[in-house]
Amino acid sequence: MDRSISNALGSERSVEIPFTCDSILKYCTEGMDVLEVGGVPTDSSHYFSINSALQKSECNYSVCDFRGGEYVGDFVTLDFGDKKFDVIMFISSLEHFPQCTEGDMEFREGEDKKGYAKALSLLNKGGKIILTVPFGKPVWQSYHQNYNWDKLLDLTEGSEVIEAHTYVLEDESDTWNLTDPEDMEDICYTHKAYGVGCFVLEGESNGT
Repeated sequence: MDRSISNALGSERSVEIPFTCDSILKYCTEGMDVLEVGGVPTDSSHYFSINSALQKSECNYSVCDFRGGEYVGDFVTLDFGDKKFDVIMFISSLEHFPQCTEGDMEFREGEDKKGYAKALSLLNKGGKIILTVPFGKPVWQSYHQNYNWDKLLDLTEGSEVIEAHTYVLEDESDTWNLTDPEDMEDICYTHKAYGVGCFVLEGESNGT
């Protein structure tokens, strides 16, 4: 990932999309089973480059979302049977789990941790989780959770961080700059995100 990224899309997607594309091309190969959780995009144009990367990787891509996809419903409680995946992606989705996994907008404490644990249980041995979340001050704000480093480690218990990229938006230059997570503790999501974290993780034992 570049140290500085133009805020060309006017949001954290400016960082998340190139990170996701890079991660797909790095970790998803031909024949792999890849699941995206919450994969119905708000703006479908944001997915053009992601779809291109998925096609180039020749993986078997599917979506789990309460709004649609191959697996429709609440990811936390959905029965996948014996199905396992090589890569699971949460692209700006897991932070919403405390409130909208079932589409009813009711807050559920710890639902994001349940969602992550469910993903670990669905990974093949050596499988990866690609994750992006709002990053900064670790507080719940309407509709989403923000994470700092400690809260991220708590969220992803049972796995190892193998890639971590945290960016802060500099309004003056309209640029996202790579920043040490310890320097982001006071950043909050206001009318838009000012901090974003992009991570690749691997289960610590046997993919679960």
